[in-house]
Amino acid sequence: MVEKIGLLVDSASDVPTEIKDQANVEVVPLVVVANGQEYLDRVTIQPQEVYQLIEEGNIPKTASATLGMVSQHIEKLRHRGYRKIIAITISSGLSVTNQGFKQASDDTDGMKVTVIDSKSIGIGSGLIAAYAEDLINANYDYPEIIERVQRSVLKSHVYFYISTLKYLKIGGRIGKVAGMVGSVLNIKPVISCNSDGIYYPIAKARSEKKAISKLLNLAVGAAHTSDHFRIAVAQGNDKKILAQVLNELRNNFPNHQIYTGDVSPALGVHTGPGLIGIAVQTN
Repeated sequence: MVEKIGLLVDSASDVPTEIKDQANVEVVPLVVVANGQEYLDRVTIQPQEVYQLIEEGNIPKTASATLGMVSQHIEKLRHRGYRKIIAITISSGLSVTNQGFKQASDDTDGMKVTVIDSKSIGIGSGLIAAYAEDLINANYDYPEIIERVQRSVLKSHVYFYISTLKYLKIGGRIGKVAGMVGSVLNIKPVISCNSDGIYYPIAKARSEKKAISKLLNLAVGAAHTSDHFRIAVAQGNDKKILAQVLNELRNNFPNHQIYTGDVSPALGVHTGPGLIGIAVQTN
């Protein structure tokens, strides 16, 4: 008999739409706070609304989902017959979301919930979840899925470029990129997550054009290290750059599916407009 395995993710893991629409998937929304009100990420607030608030000078704040919210989504999977769940979150080095998922999973009776730290964020974490879903659909057993996903976390990469570091600084998520803030050289960094899931500048350029070229080179190089990989590109209020990057990726991988999407409102708060990110998940 095939095991029924559920997949639980947070909304700042930008899971491709094709994956999050599956019957065994639940997405726990993070909280966006603006104008004294709390909104649920991608439920009661959408990406474009966040960019509009930023443009008006009203920069929102974010908060992780409460334990109650996480538990509610675990219960939704329970009610649909899932007794084993794989939960994947954004990096514990960037958010307490992973900790919250673990606390909520400890309070479940009669269920097995394994929480995996993606050590990544946005589309990077989303592709790890996509890999887990593919393994579930291929009927791998629960322990092997966990082992394969954990192994993939160590091999996978996310790279992104943003036009300004201002919002990472305001949100306190700047990590090891802090030393580049206010650089008189106007250096444009390409940012990644290190082995601890902390932001760091992996490459530097003197212009946006050169930064995007380095972004593409890093992603293509990472994909070529494995015969089995998934690749995705996400944008934050810059569809023109998305089209450019997507075209280059399709030229490099003409026979490969390339997931596309936009950045979640919660992540957009911390990066601001103008983000382009590429994730490469390798088995």
